[in-house]
Amino acid sequence: MRLTLLLLALPLLGCPTDDDDDSGDDDDSAANDDDAADDDDAAPPGSVIFSAMGDVPYSITGVEVLTEQVQQHNASSPSSFAVHLGDIKSGFGPCLESIYSSTANLLLGLDVPTFMLPGDNEWNDCADPAAAWVFWEQYFGEFEQNWAAAPPVEHQDVRNENFAWVQDGVLFVGLNLVGGAVHDPNEWELRLGQNADWVDAQLAEHGDAVHAAVVFGHASPTPTHSVFMDRFHPAVEAFGKPVLYLHADGHVFEEQNPYFEDNLWRVQVDEGGVAVPLQITVLPEGVAPFVLEREPF
Repeated sequence: MRLTLLLLALPLLGCPTDDDDDSGDDDDSAANDDDAADDDDAAPPGSVIFSAMGDVPYSITGVEVLTEQVQQHNASSPSSFAVHLGDIKSGFGPCLESIYSSTANLLLGLDVPTFMLPGDNEWNDCADPAAAWVFWEQYFGEFEQNWAAAPPVEHQDVRNENFAWVQDGVLFVGLNLVGGAVHDPNEWELRLGQNADWVDAQLAEHGDAVHAAVVFGHASPTPTHSVFMDRFHPAVEAFGKPVLYLHADGHVFEEQNPYFEDNLWRVQVDEGGVAVPLQITVLPEGVAPFVLEREPF
């Protein structure tokens, strides 16, 4: 049996944003998704299945865990693609080039196209954000193009790390939406506005041709993201079809439905160093098309 997203009484804002704080109670009501899932109950034709992870690897142990997860994913996952939602290192320690290169090499071991989003730990929270961004672009820019099976992806002209594509009637949109410190207020506000422009453009272009949308970001939204969120919410409401905002940042699984708008879901993935990637199925129809499996293999 499939488990759809449930309505939970979670705070609207102020979700955990300390990237190195693993405290917080897990949401046991959603933790039973996998117990109820039937592996023999195949997704209906036209479904899109993908995997999402974030906040990994934070340590040598995290590298070992992620290495094993890559092997398990290749052996067992039905996902057509994967997405890393940001934070490839802890908030402590220098942002060394070797961290970016080694993580890229590890994720290149996945058999399916893998999309990368920036996190605050490997960018704006670094001692030198500009140098860190050079490393991120070098190793993770258009990362999905390392796979021949990558879908036809469009990248935003002004922010190449923002991407979008349509697959089986579902619009997927990736954003450079990080948590952490505001290292440059002007850059922060400009980027949030460009993110909103990208979402607006994609919803307008594909709204009539899709039945759902998934938006990827790193950040658990806070008031510091208001420049984006103040435009995102009315855009989702006007879209009128189910939208999932999927992010990392807080380290513990959370789901909120509805999230401001009746058609908007918010899901935060577990820290990848302690949990396997989340498997999401987008069903071809229905008012609640997003099916979550927290222990798919």
